[in-house]
Amino acid sequence: MTAIKLDFLISILEIKNYNPEDYDVKVKEKLNILYDLLDKIKPLSDDEYKVLYFDLPKGAIEEYGNYEELKEDGEVDNYIEFENMFNEDYPDDVYWYKMTSTMYKNYRMISINSKTIVYADMNSENNTFENYQLQELLDFLISTVKTCFVKLNEGTYNDYINNNYPYKNRFGLINRSKYWQVFPDVKKELLNEISQEEIDYFIKYACENTDQRIKNMTSGMYFKCVGLAYQTIGYEINDLTDKELYLKYADGRNEGLSKISEESSFEFDQWYNDDSKFGGHPWEIIRGHSFARVNLYIDHDDNGFYLSLDGSRILRKIEIAKIFIAFHKNNIPIQIYNVEIIKNAFKGIDHLGIVPDTVLPIECSGFFHKYKPTEFIHLNSNMYKYIEWEPLENIELKK
Repeated sequence: MTAIKLDFLISILEIKNYNPEDYDVKVKEKLNILYDLLDKIKPLSDDEYKVLYFDLPKGAIEEYGNYEELKEDGEVDNYIEFENMFNEDYPDDVYWYKMTSTMYKNYRMISINSKTIVYADMNSENNTFENYQLQELLDFLISTVKTCFVKLNEGTYNDYINNNYPYKNRFGLINRSKYWQVFPDVKKELLNEISQEEIDYFIKYACENTDQRIKNMTSGMYFKCVGLAYQTIGYEINDLTDKELYLKYADGRNEGLSKISEESSFEFDQWYNDDSKFGGHPWEIIRGHSFARVNLYIDHDDNGFYLSLDGSRILRKIEIAKIFIAFHKNNIPIQIYNVEIIKNAFKGIDHLGIVPDTVLPIECSGFFHKYKPTEFIHLNSNMYKYIEWEPLENIELKK
């Protein structure tokens, strides 16, 4: 097996919409053989989580693609371009892979470099998904595990991995101020979006709890706050009313908030306390995925209503800071959950998580132990001397 061939198999076998009940008998037989071997390894967690690292040679250019076909399709004009394409995609002679396995009851899951290639219900009798390429890959993994056992029995496996597993495949941490030191333009870009004066104001006044309260709340009052938020962060306002801005820019699933009277605190209280509301996003004023949306919540206690932002949405730290400043200066009750996350980022005293190129740098805090970063980047060689690397797992055989 070569890296080119394995990458090809992974690319076509990566789980997308496969039903875990559909794997055929031959695949399950090979999975059982593989898991019987893996049973000799000490698990790293309660779900029988196990890890093995292995390396493969790059492979020959003939495995990479058919030059004549690529030329005919217009992908390359000559053989030199073909070679350049090959060397660009595979610049190294050796490539490393991390295989992980888990099991829960009758389910088995195998991933390679964070890409899941098998998720099978071993008790299912459907047996409709017969895949020879998957069988080939499982045969390779069975052989590879046996090879790893040789070094494990010799007591040399972990040293070999620690000494040879490339840093570009590892997880690490870099202090944000050190990151700015290496890449000063990143800090400059930040200050182009929010001034140092604004940052200082935010650090001084932003808090997790506010003592201010609004006695009676209406939807119109909320829309006015939302309109101020949009104006503050530079959204196009034109001649739209606050409610029209909310309908234009917010998530849209407002659970009827836009239909009640804007002046009636009674109607708002009825809507707010209606437990039948479910599944909507009335507070999502800036749309985005789970890590990038901004929610402007209305919270309530015995003393009245107040507004809240979520500081863990660090990808939106500039918008959150600007919204807080505008509300605070306008005497609007505002607090921020997890506010220290954003404060530490502005101070440069937090850490960025470095993740392998094979991992999407969105939510990877589970890979880190000493600190739990909330922003993630890929490795740049200029950062090496400032990085604190996460230790690799210590792999042991059961006694």
